[in-house]
Amino acid sequence: MRLGGGDEAYERFNVAPTEEVPAIVQDGRGRRAQLLRWGLVPAWARQLNTGLTLINARAETVATSRVYAGLVERASHRCLVLADGFYEWVAAEDPRQPRVPLRFSLAGGASFCFAGLWTTWRDEVRSCSVLTTVANDLVAPVHDRMPVVLAEPGAWEAWLDPGLAAQDVAALLAPLPDGSLEVAPADPVLLAVAGG
Repeated sequence: MRLGGGDEAYERFNVAPTEEVPAIVQDGRGRRAQLLRWGLVPAWARQLNTGLTLINARAETVATSRVYAGLVERASHRCLVLADGFYEWVAAEDPRQPRVPLRFSLAGGASFCFAGLWTTWRDEVRSCSVLTTVANDLVAPVHDRMPVVLAEPGAWEAWLDPGLAAQDVAALLAPLPDGSLEVAPADPVLLAVAGG
């Protein structure tokens, strides 16, 4: 993905947990682009490396989760994680061969956003989790979960809307319709060189 230009350009082919991801946040300081650490560090955590794996949050339980319930109900802790694809790895037909990466993207290749939740730890570390949902028919043969993809500007606005009631959040967290995505093999060498 490439965002912006000049000194503001951001280009990545793959992102691993604890690396920074480009996101849009909205809080008392307004709406802005922000780099967030992928892997949420809760405000109550005693140390940065909590031992918890908080890279993803399950959409079905986010409203009742000890970690995420307070975040999802407040627009100031919802974010849009910018992307133009995501990867899943499948076993090769020959078990002696390495796994093969598949890249899922919007049909036509447009950029999109993942629904995310973010917070700040000790006024130092801004971090996020990506929401996941049940996989659609295209992703299901590879993985039973997929990120919540917000493909349209209307969904982006709705996710960041302070007027979005807690009971209406679930409607935005459904799997993307099957025909909206396409899949293609990815180059594992490029992914390894690019960071993961």
